[in-house]
Amino acid sequence: MKKILLSTIGCLLVAGLVFPGTAAAQDDIYSASADMALVSKYIWRGQRLTNDWSLQPSMTIGIEGFAFNAWATMDLTQVNPSPLSGIDPGDGMQGHFSEVDYTFSYDASFENASVGGGVIFYAFPDRFATTTEIYGTISADSAPLAPSFTLYVDVDETNNGGGSTGLYFLIAAGHTFEFNHNVFTGIDLSGSIAFSNSGFNNFYYGVNEGAVHDGSFSVSLPISINDNWSAGAFVTYSGLAGESIRASQFGDPRVAGGAGGKSHADTVWGGFSLSLSF
Repeated sequence: MKKILLSTIGCLLVAGLVFPGTAAAQDDIYSASADMALVSKYIWRGQRLTNDWSLQPSMTIGIEGFAFNAWATMDLTQVNPSPLSGIDPGDGMQGHFSEVDYTFSYDASFENASVGGGVIFYAFPDRFATTTEIYGTISADSAPLAPSFTLYVDVDETNNGGGSTGLYFLIAAGHTFEFNHNVFTGIDLSGSIAFSNSGFNNFYYGVNEGAVHDGSFSVSLPISINDNWSAGAFVTYSGLAGESIRASQFGDPRVAGGAGGKSHADTVWGGFSLSLSF
C-alpha cells in the first residue's frame, strides 16, 4: 500500500514539472487532478475513526461529466491497533492504509442547479472488508449559500445479518468571501447537517431509530499558487447528534467503563492540502 502513496506523490511532482500551465490548453471535456491532505484527525460523518494525524492522498480523472476517484487514508501514528498478521502490534496501523475508497460518478450542470450521482466502493485492507453505497445529489447553485442535498444508500453492509438498508441524508451549504489578492483569494465558510435512518443507526450504534446524525462547520483558506497548483488550510468542528448515538459511540461516563463520555462526540480538527489539476 505504500507504493500507492509514493506513486501519488510522484505524480504530483512529475506532472507539475512536465505540464506547467497546461490547464488552458486541455480540452474542457477532459480533466485530471491529484491531492494530498494532512489532517489532524480522520472524521467520517461525525465519527472519529482516527484520533490522530493521517495522510490522505486522492486522484481523480474525468471525461465530460463522468469521473473516477481513488482516495485513501493512512495513519501516521500508533493510535489504532492493527489486526493484520505480520505487523508488530506495537506499531498499530502506523504507515498503513486503513481505508481505500473508489468512486464512479456522473455530474451535470444546468443554468441554476447541478445534479449528480454515483457509486462508492469502500475497502478496508486492515479488515479485508468492503461495502458499497450509491448516492444522488442536487445543488441549487444560484440560490443564497448554494445549498445541496445528497442521499447515500448502503446496498450491502447494513443489510447483513437481517438488518435493513442504511440511509444517510446530508444537507450542506456555504459561502465564499472573496479577497482582492492573487494568492489568498478568499475565505470559505461551509456547514452541514445530516439525518440517518434506523438501518444506518442500528448497524453503527445499535440504536433502532432514525435521528439527526451529525453536524459540522468549516472555515477554509484557499491558496492559489499558479494555473495548476493550489493549496489550502482548514479548521472544522464536527459533532454527533442525539443522546443515544453520542453515548453509544463514545461511552457514557455515568456507566462503569464509559470511554470518555458523550462530550467526546464533538471534535475540532483541521489540516492542510496540496492540489494539482490540469
